[in-house]
Amino acid sequence: MHWVTGQSPLEDDDLATLLAWIDPPRHTASGRDAALRAEDSAPRRLAGPATDPAFDNDHLAPLFNAHARARAQGRDQSRPLAELERLLAAYMQPTWDLMWHAYALLQALPEAKGSTRRWDHERTAFTKECIYLAQDGRPRPARDQAVAAAVHLTVMEHAAAAFAAERAADDPFVRAELRTTGAAFGGTVTAVDSQHTLRGPTGRPQWRPRLTVSTTDQLRMEPGQLLACHAYRRAGCKICEITFSDGDTLVELEITAGMGHADRPNYDVLPEAGAFLVFTVAPDPYQMPELPSRDQTPWTHGGPPADHPDHSNEDEDKGEGEEEQ
Repeated sequence: MHWVTGQSPLEDDDLATLLAWIDPPRHTASGRDAALRAEDSAPRRLAGPATDPAFDNDHLAPLFNAHARARAQGRDQSRPLAELERLLAAYMQPTWDLMWHAYALLQALPEAKGSTRRWDHERTAFTKECIYLAQDGRPRPARDQAVAAAVHLTVMEHAAAAFAAERAADDPFVRAELRTTGAAFGGTVTAVDSQHTLRGPTGRPQWRPRLTVSTTDQLRMEPGQLLACHAYRRAGCKICEITFSDGDTLVELEITAGMGHADRPNYDVLPEAGAFLVFTVAPDPYQMPELPSRDQTPWTHGGPPADHPDHSNEDEDKGEGEEEQ
């Protein structure tokens, strides 16, 4: 997600050519030349769940058979084992070196701001699962009922949306990709109305500052869309109005979260005029949907059996009537 190559996604699956593009060796004209050189290097060795059938049949199988025969005959097995170790070491060493090369490149990247929070969350979830297994340990059902499956799906969807939003806030390359698809836009703040207020449900004034952003990005959003900004993570805003003009598009935004109260406003969420900001789509607030209880769930989705009418008495009455005739 941090480098761009001149290859297709399928070609990027090859680790050797991928690393040649993003980190070409010295005295190489370009990443393209390095990738071509890595592509032409022979033999092409696959190290993973899907191995090379020719290597398995032509090299591994004879050594396995030689080891099995030596073991069955009670002979010394050190020679086939040594040859097997030498063969696998020579075969897997290039991939091993490439993996450590990729690891070193990733380690050199700066840590994302949200990594600490995500690590704490994952560690807490893991600890809770360990405590559950140690104290109770009841097995999980192989297949959830309809309501449990819906709850699980809702939690997973919200987690995926929250992670995507955090990635956009952490990584400028992700934001750049979102801007090309219309899921985000970047622009310059042209005006800030720090005194804008609204009347709340109780009649008290609510501080809702507004700002205007001028953008040249292709906007595929509608008024009312909730947005997030990487520079003001604790603030939330929504689109109030979109004005299209020649060249630029003016977007009026209203800050809806993180701004404090009218008597204690938080001015830290207000950008300065002239600042360039990127706004991304914010995930919807997490709300557990109202799901029916098991008694109200159809029997086709794990609820109680359907109430079928009992026709046994009708059959008996019909039989008695036929005998009387």
